Amino acid sequence: MNCRICLILIVSFLLFSCSNNKEKVKDLKLKAISNIYNNQNDAAKETLEKALKKDPTDPEIYYLLGNICFNEKKYDEAMKYYNKTIELDSTYAQAYTSRGKIYRIYNDRDKWCENFVKAYQLGDNTVYNDVRHCIP
Repeated sequence: MNCRICLILIVSFLLFSCSNNKEKVKDLKLKAISNIYNNQNDAAKETLEKALKKDPTDPEIYYLLGNICFNEKKYDEAMKYYNKTIELDSTYAQAYTSRGKIYRIYNDRDKWCENFVKAYQLGDNTVYNDVRHCIP
């Protein structure tokens, strides 16, 4: 009987810890988005690094870090973050869009078309005009 109670307490604690951790990550991401919106990139990076320590498998964290780098014109670094986003979630349409924008900056038409088409297929309609130019 005591083992059963202990097991229930342990499972309850683990479940609470996991949901509590997810809430903390969510709060950190919201704070970082606010920082990004207010052009406080250093604060946003610091907040997202904290979020990564709590959940290194969250693709949105990498996507947001990529956006910061993109805004700072650090395209190679942004590309690494977008690639990681896609590695973790191959259906993350906005990561393909952002990666396509970098390829467009690099003047690599085949790759930017490939990424915009993929983003469009995944539901990102913001790339419609770009995709039209990719179809022969």
